[in-house]
Amino acid sequence: MSEGPELHASQKLQVDHKNWSRYSNYSTKPPAPVSSSLPLSAIPHVTVIRPVKGIEPRLYDCLAATFHQTYPISRLTIFFCVSSRDDPAVPILERLLYDFSTYDVRLLVEDEDPNLAGRNGDTHNLGPNPKIRNMSRAYREAKGDIVWIVDCNVWVDRFVAGRLVDLLYGFTPSSYGRKYKFVHQLPIAVDVSDLSHDRPQSKPIISVSSTSQLSIGSLKRSYFGGLLEEMFLSTSHAKFYTAISAVAVAPCTVGKSSMFRRPHLNAVTASDSDRDPGIDYFSENICEDHLIGDLLWKNAVPDEICVSATKEGKVPDSPSWRNPSVASWGNHGLLSHSFALQPTRQLSLDAYLARRTRWLRVRKFTVPAATFVEHGTESLFCSAYGALGLTSLPWCNEILKVPRTWSAFLMLWTISVIIWCLVDSQMWGLLQNSGVLDVGDDVPFWVKRKKRKKWVEWLQAWLARELFAFPIWLWAVVGGVTVVWRGRRFWVGMDMKVHEIDAKGTESKEDMGVVSTADARSNGSILKGAPVNLGKVRAE
Repeated sequence: MSEGPELHASQKLQVDHKNWSRYSNYSTKPPAPVSSSLPLSAIPHVTVIRPVKGIEPRLYDCLAATFHQTYPISRLTIFFCVSSRDDPAVPILERLLYDFSTYDVRLLVEDEDPNLAGRNGDTHNLGPNPKIRNMSRAYREAKGDIVWIVDCNVWVDRFVAGRLVDLLYGFTPSSYGRKYKFVHQLPIAVDVSDLSHDRPQSKPIISVSSTSQLSIGSLKRSYFGGLLEEMFLSTSHAKFYTAISAVAVAPCTVGKSSMFRRPHLNAVTASDSDRDPGIDYFSENICEDHLIGDLLWKNAVPDEICVSATKEGKVPDSPSWRNPSVASWGNHGLLSHSFALQPTRQLSLDAYLARRTRWLRVRKFTVPAATFVEHGTESLFCSAYGALGLTSLPWCNEILKVPRTWSAFLMLWTISVIIWCLVDSQMWGLLQNSGVLDVGDDVPFWVKRKKRKKWVEWLQAWLARELFAFPIWLWAVVGGVTVVWRGRRFWVGMDMKVHEIDAKGTESKEDMGVVSTADARSNGSILKGAPVNLGKVRAE
């Protein structure tokens, strides 16, 4: 870096803007992270928080990805967070702690949080948001300035920690670039229902034997929801997520994998005297990931954060550290060459519909204007709007000679939908079979494999996703304000605050971490002599 003599000479690459711009393309592999090659004293410490709820598909693989990062071990602190010791994922977490005992890693239990339980604790110290309550202690005890929150059902490649730090701090191979308040990844779902459930993960953990009382007859059922989830995140959602992030007109994040400076968030949330600064500020709300990004977006960077940011990535007491330059800031940065991969397995159609409804039902309060017009961005409606305009406007008839007939409308609509479908097929292929992901020895087989579908099968999934889009939107917007999340039922108010309806909630496979026999099998085999709680493992 031009101001950083502490950067190794091998990283001082002279690249022009034209060459550098290609690294934002999902079809190319960027260079190794700059931050990981800095002198150890200049590398920022990152605290990774992974909230866990139940057994997710390929859970061990997803969580183990945290330990396979090329980021220096001494600069990583990892927290796994669960609500109670009874969570069925605890045996997997304990095995991870055993397998990676050389790391600074801890298992934190919400029921044991001194702020929420115990002699001096009070469960009412935080609002009802179960994810915030889960992560609260990890955030309070985080080390260093950087917090990276990654959902438990997300797999990331081994360079992501370093690349996110590069983007957040403005590290590029040749110079110090623009810094960002908040950085995140594009979420992509990968349906692994077609894989044999007998194939183990990277490390065997848990399975259900043939003598178990759990029935596997339900495996014959068609789980179409996973295909629709994969289709949605790889086509419609990906296009608008990347487009909004590129034009940077508004915050857009779903929070699967996001990173920010802890002092920065603390500074802009310090006004709430009833809560500790930081993520606890959002414990009364749902959709906390969007609200964190939104708050950082809308508030100017405090002076003390600007001052400390000028010394980021520099060796203490070095010339560049003593004479820092003024940094330029962006709001949100999307890491455009790595994905947050979420494996889904045997997701039912009902579960897919419930998940999409919950997303929209929450978003109609957080971003109402965008949500109310969202159905118009889908292929069927958008094509209809375009066809109607071309066959209705006088100048289209006079200049373009477009006839004002229903047959012309139908022809234009059909052409538009076909083009839309072809674009989506190319995008799905790019994202599902991208060559940008690392393919090292620690990469799970379900990530390495090339996904191929027969055209007819792909088209069926695409059409189903498009046809369901409007009914889901309509039901979410006008059908009520109740959502089920992490096994608990809430209603969402106009102030974006959530109110728990009852303490027990409604159980579901998606929200309670209740998994089918195949989901349990996909997490490996039972360790000999290791106690495993299968109380919440059941057949669908």
